[in-house]
Amino acid sequence: MGKKNNTDFSHKGERTMENDVLSPKVKKIARDDVEIKVHYVDSLGKDITQPTTIKGHYLAKLDIPWKEIPGYVLSSVTNFQQTFIPNSDGIYLVYANQLSAPVIVYHRNTDGNLIADPQYLLGELNRDFDTQPLEEANHFLVRSPRRAKGQFTKRVQEQEYVYNVLPIKNYKINKNLFIETTDNVNVYSQPLSKTPLEKTLPYGTTWKAYRAVQETYNNTIWYNLGGNTWIPSTENIKLQIIKQQSSRQEMLNSPLAQAANNISYTYSVIDNMDINRSVKVLYYDDQFITAWKTPYGDMDNQRYRGGQDVFVKKIVQLDNYSVWAELDDGYYVESKYLNL
Repeated sequence: MGKKNNTDFSHKGERTMENDVLSPKVKKIARDDVEIKVHYVDSLGKDITQPTTIKGHYLAKLDIPWKEIPGYVLSSVTNFQQTFIPNSDGIYLVYANQLSAPVIVYHRNTDGNLIADPQYLLGELNRDFDTQPLEEANHFLVRSPRRAKGQFTKRVQEQEYVYNVLPIKNYKINKNLFIETTDNVNVYSQPLSKTPLEKTLPYGTTWKAYRAVQETYNNTIWYNLGGNTWIPSTENIKLQIIKQQSSRQEMLNSPLAQAANNISYTYSVIDNMDINRSVKVLYYDDQFITAWKTPYGDMDNQRYRGGQDVFVKKIVQLDNYSVWAELDDGYYVESKYLNL
């Protein structure tokens, strides 16, 4: 008699396990509902967009939903995983704040000259941009950029619009137009010039405008002050219409003609005083004031340098309360430029 063999065989002779070998405590893992939360945060852990929850079968391949977020660039990943396994903490995609390079838009005529200042478009990295031609010159447009739209990147991008027109046109002005400076202002040798002349026009001086031109694509007007001297309307200036009369006519009209000879202006003389003494011009050595043949009349090429001594014969006050000094050489200057 030997030991009884409890092994059972199937009717085909195959050995089988008894039913109690598989314990009820052991179960096969067959999840198909694993959820992973993906967070998009900055370097401080703050959400910069809404988290995304992805679902998949247990151990299936996991594709992280990367996002392109304007103004940010992906810098690192925390809790990275490639398959769906339970992860209560979730996956963190960490983004660093990043500035983009500008998009520069040029507007040129067919000769290649700029007709407006370049436009600098700024925006967050990966944000969309859309460039446009100048509205006031759209009907002159002959060529546009191949791609007027795009996204801001780390690289400077350039766009160019070309128009078939002249950059300036004649602008009609009153023949009695004068320009008064409300600050020391720049002047230029020609319209559209970007480089001012070395000398500025002093504050408070008045200059006759002989002609003017206007930029085609904006409201900037360039006034010619004689010769190769131009001043744009963008400077600190004030326009005045001063009607001029002949010296003879003014002397006939003025009740004080005997005391104010050779003055041609539309204002009346309300007072005058003899001075007969030498005074200094109140400006720096490299600045000049304008000489007038008559107050608000014709200007002259004569200039007086700052610090220069001049001899004042008399001062004359007009009914607009301006005060003028008559010099011994026959010219007039506004008294505010002299240390009277």
